[in-house]
Amino acid sequence: MDKLKVAVLGASGFAGEKLTEILLSHPYVEITYISAIIEKDIKFNELFPRFTKRIELTCKNYNQEEAVKLADVFFLATPHKASFNIVPFLLKNNKIVIDLSGDYRFKDVSLYEKYYNAIHPDKENTKISVYGLAEFYREKIKKARLIANPGCYPTVSILSLAPLVKEDIIENIIIDAKSGITGAGRKASLEYHFAELNSNMFCYKPFSHQHLPEIVSILKDISSKEINLRFTPHVIPIERGILATIYADLKRKVDVEGINSIYQKYYSNEPFIRFYKQRLPQIKDVVNTNFCDIGFNIQDNHIVIVGAIDNLMKGASGNAVCNMNIIFGFPETTGLL
Repeated sequence: MDKLKVAVLGASGFAGEKLTEILLSHPYVEITYISAIIEKDIKFNELFPRFTKRIELTCKNYNQEEAVKLADVFFLATPHKASFNIVPFLLKNNKIVIDLSGDYRFKDVSLYEKYYNAIHPDKENTKISVYGLAEFYREKIKKARLIANPGCYPTVSILSLAPLVKEDIIENIIIDAKSGITGAGRKASLEYHFAELNSNMFCYKPFSHQHLPEIVSILKDISSKEINLRFTPHVIPIERGILATIYADLKRKVDVEGINSIYQKYYSNEPFIRFYKQRLPQIKDVVNTNFCDIGFNIQDNHIVIVGAIDNLMKGASGNAVCNMNIIFGFPETTGLL
């Protein structure tokens, strides 16, 4: 059969580079267009020599008239706010869009405007966007034309918490999450300079991080319950990976097997969830995979849940490809195992 023609916008970033890598190994797609914000056109394999003899496309600044003629599916690995200038035109031209930015994740756009400090100019398309977390929105994803790919911290936090929140057995939730430096994107910044980050670790945006309202709003949507939690992100001196250590109190007495049964109820058939009964996840187990690993410990009425993902895979590009697979009826794990 003819291969699906796909475009990667923002291909020079960490997520865009990873997307390109995954898609090159996908048996049912062909990359036909690549763009980035660059000074001059350049062969993609000159930008990233490891792609030599794998892709011959030229990476150039985005031209919407050219792009719509060359691809059917568009992955937007672009900065926040950039999608507003891209998505409406693509949807009018009947393209499928999978947006890795935060621009279409909030049905309540006032949350976007508050936490991203920007006016949301495309409320109409926000109404049709589907949150791209397959474990809870698979049926909606199948019919979607615009996917709002989840953020990295929300992916691991929501997947770790959703079964217990939905079953209404935890309260007083605190998420302590730590991410590698690629989570900040490929941009010049003093705080992410090697000399600053090496042998260092820091907390940032403890009350104002844009992923806080995303976690809360999606957990509320999944569980139909009011959600109160605290979320604090940190940067640690590793390239990639996220570890979320989540503290909560149990609302009622439940033993280890009771917690196990809840997670099994929701995740036993999920291809990218690995649930551990006897150990806690580690970052090294998930890097370069599309898995979310989850484990827990309980004592008295307290529970500690630990989730781990690769922020560039399950937290971004791998999840985006999974969403494409669902939309087009490919096996969900295609290109990802």
